[in-house]
Amino acid sequence: MKNPGISFCVITGGHRPDMMEALIQSIAAQHIPAYEILVCGKYKKDPRVNHIETKEWAETAAVCKMRNFNAARAQYDTVIILDDDVTFAPDWWHNMKRHAGFDLAGCRGLDPLGNRWWDYQKIERGNPLAAPELLDYAAEDPGSYISGFFMMMRWDVWNAVKFDETRRNYQHDDIDFCHRVKDAGFTLKVFPDAVVTHHVDPRGRAETERARAEFIERNSTPATAEEEARKLLLIKDYAAAAEKYRALAARHARFDDCYNLAYCEEQLGNPGDALEWYRKATAANAPSPARRAAAWFHIGSILLDKGIAGDAAEALRKTLELQPDHKKAALLLNSPVAGKSGR
Repeated sequence: MKNPGISFCVITGGHRPDMMEALIQSIAAQHIPAYEILVCGKYKKDPRVNHIETKEWAETAAVCKMRNFNAARAQYDTVIILDDDVTFAPDWWHNMKRHAGFDLAGCRGLDPLGNRWWDYQKIERGNPLAAPELLDYAAEDPGSYISGFFMMMRWDVWNAVKFDETRRNYQHDDIDFCHRVKDAGFTLKVFPDAVVTHHVDPRGRAETERARAEFIERNSTPATAEEEARKLLLIKDYAAAAEKYRALAARHARFDDCYNLAYCEEQLGNPGDALEWYRKATAANAPSPARRAAAWFHIGSILLDKGIAGDAAEALRKTLELQPDHKKAALLLNSPVAGKSGR
């Protein structure tokens, strides 16, 4: 039997020491009665943490090996799996300690601007090219999973299932774990009153991107034009993906085809073409208000960059009508540049 308490299990590649410091401070500020911080990867000596260096794993994005290594040496009965660019809200423990009786759980995850980040979602099982979709916190779905930047579980659950060490970062490592946890008879929960921020820090992601491309290439056998376009988009071959989506959009003019073509053009540095296709996306049937809001937000951002403040403000207002909690749209709408529209 493990002692009551929390073992914070952090993986790090050593590229973000300032983020690690912010994480450690945010944990200490919770004043949790019994806890430890276990660090695996590349980090300095620090009396506040129990760190064992595993450079090879850190340098090859072997996140599952690092997670299992940390969890195996945990002394407490609750294990929290963490990336090194996460911080806890000041009232996280105050809100979290009222919850009990979970197997595997998540919390509300936010980005640095306060928008909901990918904390709880679903994906088609067994399809490496499938696009994840955010779920309502109370929803249940056979393909539901909790993102690996923050996972909280009973130690016994981890001990029964464990992460698949053949998978590296962005190789459905968190998806596979959650699905096997559910298949083993355990449950997934989310506690949205307890909040963490995922800072999505891009430093040190080169090996992660290679692992992602490797996984897609190894597991995908695209049979349709849609699947081939999705694969190219996932591996960030924007020029090739744009050609595929251009052909699809010319044939069907569906929302996703127009939106993805616009996104590719934006990444390729073609804002005029991107604007045209985002506008076509807004005229198509979107799968959800949030998706339509995303198209209007991109339109507003591009127009702002072009100095067309009035039209940009209108696009941003449409974004907020469809998704009132879109923090980035509100921020841009209230910026001095958008304010020049006079409306």
